[in-house]
Amino acid sequence: MTFRNFIEALPKVDLNLHLTGALRKESLLLIANQNGVPNQLDDFGRWVELLDKPDPARLEEMAKAFGSWIMYPEDVALAVYDIGVALSKQNVRYAEVAVVPSAYVGSAQMNFETFLDALNDGRDRALRAWNVDMSWILCVPRDNPRASDDVARWASGSAGRTGNVVALGLSGAEELQPIGQFRRAFATASKKNLYTVVDAGESLGAAGIGEALAELQPSRLINSWRVAEDETVLSQVADSGIPLVVSIARSSAAGQTKTAPHAQLPILLDGKVDLVLSCDQPSLYQRTLIDEYVMAHEECGIAADTVVQLARRAIELSRMDAERKENMLRSFDFELNTARARFLERN
Repeated sequence: MTFRNFIEALPKVDLNLHLTGALRKESLLLIANQNGVPNQLDDFGRWVELLDKPDPARLEEMAKAFGSWIMYPEDVALAVYDIGVALSKQNVRYAEVAVVPSAYVGSAQMNFETFLDALNDGRDRALRAWNVDMSWILCVPRDNPRASDDVARWASGSAGRTGNVVALGLSGAEELQPIGQFRRAFATASKKNLYTVVDAGESLGAAGIGEALAELQPSRLINSWRVAEDETVLSQVADSGIPLVVSIARSSAAGQTKTAPHAQLPILLDGKVDLVLSCDQPSLYQRTLIDEYVMAHEECGIAADTVVQLARRAIELSRMDAERKENMLRSFDFELNTARARFLERN
């Protein structure tokens, strides 16, 4: 029994999965063909080639382009169901999926209610068929600060709360807009006791992370590897107990540094940061959540027991309801003991 087999056996959760970066090629092309995209794009063939060989320098552009092929509520439902199928094959039982509603809401085909209904239609089908549950992080894109108040209102309103929305998020390249542009939206979320998630530090490093903490007071940080570059900010994150969700595959694809995960993952763990691994955009990085755990152990040198505890901690930090979380933790511990016995028996 290999370490990969060991991880495969464990029930898992992913706390930062992006809708437009998680769709399988077959489903994305099905949606594109149904919506006439090949006839609308002269360079459609080149985009298809990028699905097989993603360009690390164009990942954000690819996610935005592929997301634009999703035009109708039935496309959204299919996309979500497709993600559920892919997660089930990895024994991932729950995922918090980041979506950018402003990219879809306002068209002739969708308003917020129909968009949310479509998300939950796909979720319900995946839950019934594969026992994979999903919740939504409604994200404000940094290149569209004007959408921030609407997204905060949707996320914190009654429709969002009853429609499996668990957080307000901020995504996109940091240099696009000053973070102060989003202060009011996050203050609205805070007043309504809504969890908040901020992508920070990828471009601006520890300084950007410190600014995000000061301006938005997020509940969770995403892709903030570079907090390890500054002891003061690292201590601030660790002392505050703010969870940090990172992807080894993303860090490598984004070219933060070739050694970022290998050098910084041990620093974050030694610094007592509440750390969780995520596969982020598996279709664009061509990696899975299982790959993340295997890379942490086999490439970054993190002890197997520590990697297992990271997987368990992801369940604890999820926004699942208390009963489902408790049941999943019991399942995790049972499967862990079973897998450990098999591992020892065969090795």
